[in-house]
Amino acid sequence: MRRVVSSRLFLAAALLIGLTYVFVTPPFAVPDEQNHFWRALAVGRGQLLPRGGPDAMPVVKSTQDFVWVLSRTEPRETLVQKLRIAAAIHYHGTSAGTVRFAAWYTPLPYVAQSLVAALPLRPVIVFYGGRIANLLVAVLLIASAIRIAPQYGPMFAAAALLPMSLYEFASLSADALTIAFAWLFTALLLAPPRRIWLIAVAGFALALCKPAYFLLALLALVLPLRWRQKIAILGATAFGTLLSFAAASRGAYNARAGEPIDAGAQLRCIASDPIHFGHVMLHDVATNGRFYIEEMIGRFGANDLKLSPVIISIEILLLLAVAITCGAALRARVRMTALAIVVMTIGGILLWQYLIWSVVCGYALVGVQGRYFLEILPLFLAAIALSQKRVRMSPWIVIAVAAVCNAMALMTIVRRYW
Repeated sequence: MRRVVSSRLFLAAALLIGLTYVFVTPPFAVPDEQNHFWRALAVGRGQLLPRGGPDAMPVVKSTQDFVWVLSRTEPRETLVQKLRIAAAIHYHGTSAGTVRFAAWYTPLPYVAQSLVAALPLRPVIVFYGGRIANLLVAVLLIASAIRIAPQYGPMFAAAALLPMSLYEFASLSADALTIAFAWLFTALLLAPPRRIWLIAVAGFALALCKPAYFLLALLALVLPLRWRQKIAILGATAFGTLLSFAAASRGAYNARAGEPIDAGAQLRCIASDPIHFGHVMLHDVATNGRFYIEEMIGRFGANDLKLSPVIISIEILLLLAVAITCGAALRARVRMTALAIVVMTIGGILLWQYLIWSVVCGYALVGVQGRYFLEILPLFLAAIALSQKRVRMSPWIVIAVAAVCNAMALMTIVRRYW
């Protein structure tokens, strides 16, 4: 075990680099972060579910001013000037109108941010405090995954220390806890002794974050468990998925106003011509597959802030290296099931985006982002892992590569925004 990444070593590295992202990444520069900010405020005030379609919430004047200052384009101000003005805004409880925002997910992935948002503090403290809380909870969950499955520790650490992973963890995004619960669930399934009640709770929590990853629970079918244990894991995950779909349907609306987007009509189109959808999906993967991989490693802002190809290549090589050298090969049946889950989950993500973001019976998939595949990355790496090897990667190599690549990524953000 000396050549695996310890949970403490990972925790120190992830928090140090993650906190740098918290303060270097400008407010609302992470995709949909302003929407996540409103949603966290709503959950913090006890408004857990939307009333139908986009949610609505009255906001206090200080919070509205904070968002307005950071979002305005006139007068022309530097980011530092905007932050100075925003930081000086005191909490003011007077209502200043209503905002509307998407509420697709259950309150669970906002639990960390909402605890800070519930406090009557300056908006800047709520914002950065929410980011820090989100980072801390996500990193602690992943450190727990490494502790539970130390033989897979290098895989979890390498994936968690990717620039895109830390970029998401250090934001207000619901993706932070979704990724963390997905990896904790994966670790609990892969590593004996298996605590069934804990696996079931992790599967339930993951499904409540986002229903797209419920197929991870199918791994239980090929593990050496009793049938009642398998049913408990599958049942808990299925129940959470149903609740998550119910919450999503309650908050569903056409996010692309003016475009013919209709999930029901899209389903009928797929049922009547599945070959057409198959062609659309294959064309999207062939055309955008490289972009999705790059974005999974790190594309910032509105997916327009691209990292150096050198960083992308180094991170991909590191991920492959930790898989090849971890020495924790799965049995053939488990390996094949894991690969099938990865493929089916990718297909499910593409299907979901075709339903809610793409034109009915259209020829293009819209809305797919590479960060959606981070949740299944460790399972994929475990599925391609080789048997025990004499050459084992030092955990310090994983940390060193992460430090260098994230330093270059942070410099890219600084050059762009600061």
